[in-house]
Amino acid sequence: MRFFNKARLEQIKASGLRKYMLYATGEIILVVAGILIALWINNWNKEEQIAIANVQLQEKVLTQLDKDINDLDEFLKELDTLDNTYLRVLEREYDKTKVDKKGILSTILFDVKDLSLDKQNSNWIDNAVLHNSQASENLINLSGIYKSYFKDINDMEQIIYKKFTTNLEYLEETQLWYTTLITDLKCENDCINYLLKSEEHKSRIASLRFLYINGYGDLVNSFHDDLIASREELKATMLEEAK
Repeated sequence: MRFFNKARLEQIKASGLRKYMLYATGEIILVVAGILIALWINNWNKEEQIAIANVQLQEKVLTQLDKDINDLDEFLKELDTLDNTYLRVLEREYDKTKVDKKGILSTILFDVKDLSLDKQNSNWIDNAVLHNSQASENLINLSGIYKSYFKDINDMEQIIYKKFTTNLEYLEETQLWYTTLITDLKCENDCINYLLKSEEHKSRIASLRFLYINGYGDLVNSFHDDLIASREELKATMLEEAK
């Protein structure tokens, strides 16, 4: 009898242990499931936040693109005016409506045009957490376009600055009227005749015009066209992904 009671006790103990193990296992599974669900919700929330931030970034980039394109438009108009001034000095055909005769001498001597374009878009894109989408690819490509043109434009500006400096240094070394020009800001007859009639000076103006119009101008034109194309591509992608 004691044997059967002992066996039954062992059975009860074994049965209780199994129940406890099943209960403990169930508890572990519930805890793990809860953690996994919490992680999933957290990741989902992060993805949602990134997606919302990306849409906001895209809209902000488009607004800045409009501004940059407009600034490039204005700069190209300034280059066109400068080109006509150079053509006037070089005695070539030019648009008289775009040339201020009173400002010709100061323009060819001291007026350095440079593109002071904001680098905001490139900085925004580079510092953002982008999600996996075509719009994000467009933004990355756009940042690359900005960086490439900024470098080329900066290089061209350095060449132009050097050319301006060299021209002034030459006048300083060779022309007696240079002191009066720099000190009193007066360009008298000998100064005017040299700047407007000297073939030697015209050759330097021709080189400067080539750098501005054929070098700098072509770069800015290409930059302008590429930004317009990038803007339209980004707009189309945003509309497609919003559906």
